[in-house]
Amino acid sequence: MAGKGRPGKYSRPLVVVMTTVAVLTILIATHLWNPLPMFDAFWHRLTRMSDPDPLWTTRIDGRPTAASVMDGAVVVAGDGYVAGYRKDQFEQIWQDKTYWAHPARDVVVARLRPDDPDAIPNPQRGYSVLNPSTGDVRWTDPDADAVWVFASNIVGLSCPQEDVCVLENRDHDGGVVWRLNLPGWAHGIHGDNPHIPGLRSPAGWFADAAGGLPAAMPLFLPLVVDDRIYVVDTVAVRLVGDLTAPDRQTRVAFTGDRRLFAHADRAPAGCKYLVETFDVASGTPLWQRNGYDLDTARGAGCEPREDPLGADSRLVVNGSDDRPMLVEAEWDEPFVVWTGAPGARVLDTNGWLAVVVAADRKTVTIIDVGTEQARTIWSAQFGLDPDAAIAGNLVVIRDRDKGRLLALRLGTSDAMPVLDIKTKVDVAGYGADGILLTSGRSIGYLPFSTG
Repeated sequence: MAGKGRPGKYSRPLVVVMTTVAVLTILIATHLWNPLPMFDAFWHRLTRMSDPDPLWTTRIDGRPTAASVMDGAVVVAGDGYVAGYRKDQFEQIWQDKTYWAHPARDVVVARLRPDDPDAIPNPQRGYSVLNPSTGDVRWTDPDADAVWVFASNIVGLSCPQEDVCVLENRDHDGGVVWRLNLPGWAHGIHGDNPHIPGLRSPAGWFADAAGGLPAAMPLFLPLVVDDRIYVVDTVAVRLVGDLTAPDRQTRVAFTGDRRLFAHADRAPAGCKYLVETFDVASGTPLWQRNGYDLDTARGAGCEPREDPLGADSRLVVNGSDDRPMLVEAEWDEPFVVWTGAPGARVLDTNGWLAVVVAADRKTVTIIDVGTEQARTIWSAQFGLDPDAAIAGNLVVIRDRDKGRLLALRLGTSDAMPVLDIKTKVDVAGYGADGILLTSGRSIGYLPFSTG
């Protein structure tokens, strides 16, 4: 019969595979070849967080929600835990179970989770202030139902009676700065860092990393209950009024001593915009402008769902001519601090500096908008659509297109690179000494160069 005795079409490859396996087995068994270093190197290249590698990496209990490089330790907080690590070499110093935790420059503010929640009448009330170097509890407020964590202050809200609540401002050492009695409507506010309607950083990608170094307490603290906003003057320590948004097409925000109404309505092509400002204390109208897009609107209905873009009382405006602007909101008239080229976009600002990507979507420039000519401090080209964030005296630039992360330390007239690595993972936190990377349940610490 034709074909009888012909080897199958897979016989020869099978013989090659079996011979290869046999040779490799003999080499390994006789210690003539060790494949483990090769596989280890391959696995390291596959899973490494950055090039060069972090000083140290570790697996954590869950993806971090806040992290910070502090003076005494690296502090990492996540869902149900907070932990402190040494900076110079990997060593976990302390760890606690929590409902939530926030690093706050020189302390850690947390609601600790007891070993037996049933033994405590209300385990989700109160907060503790921890030493970041040791995890020791410095002081506690056992009664707070809500707490706002700021750079130098911690504001707690407790309601000892049905119709009486107390807003209490303490410094980080636990000293009471002031107390303010509020009506019973404040019962509706709970949790850690309830939303404050203010200005939103353009660097949304860096929001979690920035959370480890909270901002200063604002002049006016707007407390949101349902759809109503009650405004507390944190200097005069008094309730100055309450309000609601005039309609569904208006977003209310506060910056300095100004209240903003950012309107967005449907138009034949896209949305039409109007911004109004008022004095917070008196409610006096100050100025209004058509065509100021503050990036508040989302969707075809142009409903404002986001806080306005800006920082330090300066609004990030996209004008009707597609030119980005920084506009001072606290004057009696809108003062245009800086105007960019058509198609450019503000990646971040602190009110005095702006990091801008040009219309080519590649050229990033750091601009000192506080100078008369808006002096350029630094400029470079990256891959398509880079991100940037101003973090204290640092500018962090993420180039996802080319897998690069760059950190620049700002001087009086220049910007010096202190970190330049290849990576595609996220930034978890930062500090004066270094930056934290995160990927899944892993975190890594890279110190900044000092040259």
